[in-house]
Amino acid sequence: MTGDRKNRPLRWVPWLLLVAVAVGALVIGTHRSSHPSLDARVQHIAGEVRCPVCEGQSAAQSDAPASVQIRDQVRRDLTAGQSESQILSSLVAAYGPGILEKPQASGVGLVVWVLPVVGLVLAASGLAMAFARWKRRLPTTPPSDPDRVLVDQALRETDRVFD
Repeated sequence: MTGDRKNRPLRWVPWLLLVAVAVGALVIGTHRSSHPSLDARVQHIAGEVRCPVCEGQSAAQSDAPASVQIRDQVRRDLTAGQSESQILSSLVAAYGPGILEKPQASGVGLVVWVLPVVGLVLAASGLAMAFARWKRRLPTTPPSDPDRVLVDQALRETDRVFD
C-alpha cells in the first residue's frame, strides 16, 4: 500500500504533459492566426467573392483572368490600407451584389438565408413539445391482467400466421 501511494503522483505526469502540450498548441495556433500574411488575407477575401466568369468557383479558386484581376485588385487595396469591408464594397459596386459568395445581411437576401433556419428551429421545437406532451399522456399504471391476455392472444395469432 505504501508503494502505491508513492507512485500516485507519477500517474498524473502523462496527463499534465498532455494538457501542457494542448495549451501550448492552442497558444501557438491563435498567435499565428492573429497576424495573417498578405497572401493569406488576399486568399480569404477572394474566397468570399465569386468568380465572375466561372460556375461554382470563388475568385480564390479560379485561374480565370477575371479572378486573377480580382485577386490583384484585393492585394493592391490591402496594401493601400483598405479594410475587408471596404474592399468587398468596392467589388460589389463594380460587379453587383451577385459577386459575393454570402449574401449581404439585408433585404430579400437576409430572408432567404434566415427563413429556412427559423423554420428548422420552429419544427424542432414543435417536435420537442409534442414528444413531451405524448410522454406525459403515457399511462403510469402497469397493464392489467385482461390487457396481458389480449396481448398474448394477439402474439399467438401472429405466430400462427407467420408459421
